[in-house]
Amino acid sequence: MARHVLVAGHELVVWNRTPGRAEELTSAGAIEAADPADAVRGAEACVLMLFDPESAAEVLTAVVPAAESGALLINCTTVGPAAARELGRTATGAGLRYLDAPVVGTVGPAEAGTLRILVGAADADLAAARSILGTFGDPERIDHVGSIGTASELKTVVNLALAEGMAAVAEVLRYGTDLGLDRGLVLAELAAGPLGTLVNYKRPMLESDDYSQAAFTVAGLAKDVRLATSSVAEPLPVAEATLALTAAAERAGHADDDFSAIAAADVSGSA
Repeated sequence: MARHVLVAGHELVVWNRTPGRAEELTSAGAIEAADPADAVRGAEACVLMLFDPESAAEVLTAVVPAAESGALLINCTTVGPAAARELGRTATGAGLRYLDAPVVGTVGPAEAGTLRILVGAADADLAAARSILGTFGDPERIDHVGSIGTASELKTVVNLALAEGMAAVAEVLRYGTDLGLDRGLVLAELAAGPLGTLVNYKRPMLESDDYSQAAFTVAGLAKDVRLATSSVAEPLPVAEATLALTAAAERAGHADDDFSAIAAADVSGSA
């Protein structure tokens, strides 16, 4: 995402929580900041892309006092509805223009600059941010879905559907193989049915049982399902079962593997 901003001709200052992660960008012309506050001083816009609400809140604490009044603060982190609204209040209370802007898509669309971006923000703030969002997102898929928090609500819906769909694949794949059916035969049948989109998306991994080339990790999936379950008062039974499956995958050593590893041969049945 940052590389697309740079290629589009913007002056780019970057900071990453993990030392060394910015080297590819600095070699291409970006400036690496010593800390988040240093990164945003004098900037017209700041984009946050972090792992969870806790990391976003921590970075925002450093960013808000250092940012220029009126600067755009675009938070692309998946943080959940409650955190999105709280972070928005913190930013707008300090005179910043905040956009709740989680992205839909994984490594491939990010590399291609074709991410879908859900935006919860004031009309004028989105208008001001479109040129930046359009560097790493598909301009035709920058969707204004409401006010701050609405985009994060919709993102939890999207990712919960993804998680529960893959959990269904995992369970029926286990059921078929427990019956003694060939795994490839089961996958071929699933690919032609209602789960076909997910099965075909991850079929090479499901066939090889190798999930090491992660586009979206098991840990990331578990985090997003927890955000969904904590966003409502009533239980979400399928989501809770999916969390048990992600926990089993993490115990089996798949936390950093692709999220489809919840269907791995050493995971299914051990949740």
